[in-house]
Amino acid sequence: MPLPGLSHLDPTSAAQWGLNGLVLICLACWGIWGIFDKKALHVASNRDVLFAMLVCQLPQVPLCWMMLNHFHPGWQVSGPLIYYCALGAIVYVISMVSYVTAMSRAEAGFVLGFTAGYPLVAQILAVFLLGEKLVPGLMLGGLLIAAGVFSVGLTGEKHSEPKEPQLSDRELLLANLQRASADEPFPFSAPAAKPGSVAVLERPVQTELTARTIAIPAKPTESRFSPFIVPVCVVLATLTWGIKGLFDKIAVGMAPPLVVYFVELVLNLTTLIPFCLYFLISKKRPQLQARDAWVFTGLSTITLAIGGWSYLAALGMASASYVITITGCYPLLMYGFTIFFLKERFNATRLLGIALIVIGGICVQLTQH
Repeated sequence: MPLPGLSHLDPTSAAQWGLNGLVLICLACWGIWGIFDKKALHVASNRDVLFAMLVCQLPQVPLCWMMLNHFHPGWQVSGPLIYYCALGAIVYVISMVSYVTAMSRAEAGFVLGFTAGYPLVAQILAVFLLGEKLVPGLMLGGLLIAAGVFSVGLTGEKHSEPKEPQLSDRELLLANLQRASADEPFPFSAPAAKPGSVAVLERPVQTELTARTIAIPAKPTESRFSPFIVPVCVVLATLTWGIKGLFDKIAVGMAPPLVVYFVELVLNLTTLIPFCLYFLISKKRPQLQARDAWVFTGLSTITLAIGGWSYLAALGMASASYVITITGCYPLLMYGFTIFFLKERFNATRLLGIALIVIGGICVQLTQH
């Protein structure tokens, strides 16, 4: 039965409504996804969070299988589809490792601000590899979105936990000697009240030199490559996210989006094999005892799954450059959620960045008509 108020719409308008709905779902899910990742990284390392993400994706396999048999009975997977999905899975793993590593070492606003430039990478590659036309409105919108999110990312403040004052070796030695002398007072007689009198030693004192080892806190050593880890990870995540969008577009041209999602899901889960081998060889175990680590990782996986399926479905209805660019507005919602939940304050630079994102999204939307 047609929905009230929509029965007069032609198929083209209905399809446009469906495309816009998928884009909005994708934007909402990807907007909240980054906050859950950052929350999980507060209680676990980036390695353990990546492992937990893969574990939380396991229940999706039987669920997607049932959905495929219901919506696409008799579905099949071809060799070319597996090939392009495998390429997409490879760059996806690289992008997630780079993204989570950068998120664990820098602010979410900084990382998301720079990685939001991936639509520009996808636009340029789509022109040369997929033969799509470089529409001026798309390019202008992509530039505005990237500039806006970049500006918002620059407004993030560095938050560091207060550190205890570090004492030098000499100060530690003096403090230790003072504590030791306070425990064993010398046996001097009380000084007489007569001016000029001195204290007299009442009995012989056996002196004993005791060697004590003073544990000096080890100073954290920083690798010479540490300053470059975040920039390299941010650039790598941006490039791989843009490349993955092209592989997704090619794949949805061969099979329904849900089939593509299922194949990519299975291929992504093969990453659990090297993770398990690493834990066995190194004799380490993932430190995921904290309940919040699983809660936030699970929420991140759910929102990422819903947003990913909506994104693939939208790719099957519109050009790659349009869908990739318009979904690049998700940091706008992410900052809105951050302000609402974390009570962060606006400033002029951040307000300018959000305005650029909105204008860029409008430019991209107008190119569809």
